[in-house]
Amino acid sequence: MNLRKRTVAGILSLFAFGLLIVIYLTSSVVTLLDDRFRSERVDELHSQFLLAKSNLESNLFRDVFLVDSLATVFNIDPKSAAENFDEIGSRLLQKSKHVRSIGMGPNDVLNHIIPLEGNEKAIGLDFRTVPEQYKTIITAREQGDIYLAGPVDLVQGGRGLIARIPVFNDYPVNLDYWGTVSVVIDYEKLINDAGLFRIQNSKVAIRGLNGTGKSGQVFEGDEALFNVADYSGKLLIPNGEWWIAVEFFPILEKNQTLFLALVRWGSLLVYVLLFGLVTLLWAYYLAERQRANADSLTHLVNRRFTLDYLNRRFTDKNPKDDFFVVAIDLNYFKEINDNLGHYAGDEVLRCVAQRMQAAVRSTDLVARMGGDEFLVVLNRIRDSKIADTLVAKIRQTVEGSEFVVDDQPIHLSISVGVACSTEEVNSVDGLLKLADARMYENKAAIKEHCNAPKHESTGKA
Repeated sequence: MNLRKRTVAGILSLFAFGLLIVIYLTSSVVTLLDDRFRSERVDELHSQFLLAKSNLESNLFRDVFLVDSLATVFNIDPKSAAENFDEIGSRLLQKSKHVRSIGMGPNDVLNHIIPLEGNEKAIGLDFRTVPEQYKTIITAREQGDIYLAGPVDLVQGGRGLIARIPVFNDYPVNLDYWGTVSVVIDYEKLINDAGLFRIQNSKVAIRGLNGTGKSGQVFEGDEALFNVADYSGKLLIPNGEWWIAVEFFPILEKNQTLFLALVRWGSLLVYVLLFGLVTLLWAYYLAERQRANADSLTHLVNRRFTLDYLNRRFTDKNPKDDFFVVAIDLNYFKEINDNLGHYAGDEVLRCVAQRMQAAVRSTDLVARMGGDEFLVVLNRIRDSKIADTLVAKIRQTVEGSEFVVDDQPIHLSISVGVACSTEEVNSVDGLLKLADARMYENKAAIKEHCNAPKHESTGKA
């Protein structure tokens, strides 16, 4: 029972140890796969972001290109352009997707706006009275080129980019200033059309108000994003630059999540099934091996196992590890079978086997060699007196009390022959023959003096 408990404990310990290894390896594989999937997702989001950024730049430059054509018309002939402003402005609005309005301001005073609806209050505005706006007009005048300001909050609602176009009467000398043309670009529509904020699982921030770049003011998103961004870089605009940053939050797709779960739990399931299968096969092997090496009646080891065992012991014989073999035969066993039947004989053999096992130590071996013949191997015996004591105990245990089979008392006696591994024998067969010879001598003496006190010898000289 203790051996069985130790075996079960060993199997459970091995299972737990293997399970820990499988969990560790599976977790490592799942982590690597998860990192790979997330990396691929980040690459995908990054590609989407770069495409949106490119769209934003191209859309903005397309609108500014149209604005620049307007600047060319005004600088070639400001008077004619002003007279045909409605037609020129309307054509520009038709071609552009994002221009909201166009205003003309000779001498920096706004006197015409297309479309007029919703912009009536701006007519007559002197930009010199609005310092923030006039600053951008001065910058465009000094540069002699288009200046893109913003994005700014518009009075009409929403946010816009304002392209300031300086107009000169003496272009390209640019000393005789005529005034300004202002083109308002719908910033929110520009951003939406580019798809910059439609990228899932990402955050975007932009800085560089009025084209001031990396050192400029943040006008879109959270400033802290620039410290943790997965990507940051320039976003080119006419006559300046914005600085854009993005952080990605890759979320696995449903099929990827299911795959990782399958790898994690599938590996554990496969391990449990394989371990169970191997354990069952091992248990089957041990059971078959035990059946092959065990006596089916008494459940002692059989002759085959005992001979293999003794051959190993004899081959690896250690002077400090002597052993004794005790050949035992039941006296008058044939009479029990003849008078009481084979069932009684089998019960006697089973009882004798149990009593012998109870009489020896855990290090000793009890075997049934066939019929009513038994063999006991006494291991680790350095003194023949210990062997004599154990043999006497075996005899006393077997003969000391009667057997009862079907309410029929049976008194048994045994014949014993003992041989030691240190005796002059060259093989296991020789050792067993010596023990058998002494056992038959003891049997003959018992038959001759069946009523005399039973006594056995270890056979030692």
